[in-house]
Amino acid sequence: MTERNANIIRDFMEYIKNYDTEKFIKCMLYCFSAPTIKGIKASCLINFRRRKDENIRNLWISHADEWLKPLGLEWILFDQQNKHDSALVLIYRRKLLIKALGCDEACKILKSHGYPLHDVDACLECLRGKFCSGFPHEIGLFLDYPPEDVKGFIEGKCAKNSGCPGYWKVYGDVRKAKRKFKKYKRAECDAAQRILTGGL
Repeated sequence: MTERNANIIRDFMEYIKNYDTEKFIKCMLYCFSAPTIKGIKASCLINFRRRKDENIRNLWISHADEWLKPLGLEWILFDQQNKHDSALVLIYRRKLLIKALGCDEACKILKSHGYPLHDVDACLECLRGKFCSGFPHEIGLFLDYPPEDVKGFIEGKCAKNSGCPGYWKVYGDVRKAKRKFKKYKRAECDAAQRILTGGL
């Protein structure tokens, strides 16, 4: 992340920290799911959390469809022992997610981890179940990471971009991954900038 981008995101987080809970969640949503809103990434995983006294989980459940349906997005909430002060949510664009999970390489990984193939809803439910016993590394496929990178991470190989962090560890095409990182970060920073200038 460039220094300018880092400053925008830092300023954004400072700007929204005292908003009421609903507005805080909406700002987080529009910023950190911006690549999915723009249709350049199948999904984004966001952990909505701020203070222990906030009932973020129930607020999310109550308003998520109202916020996401106009954008053509869907969501699934992962269980965190019913913690009410946070909500770990996968926000996705169905057609892009079907494409991400449907390629041959992704199907091989999903099958090896016990997922039903060619049924995105069944796959999402299976993923939700796996969260009950830990953090499933194959979630990278759901987050639109290249299958070769997901496979490399699962197998514990040495990442090629260890000195240049991004959204995921890269085991395949570093240049292609960096181009994607740049697009995703630009989308987030553009959304943050709009919010900072009163655009929400």
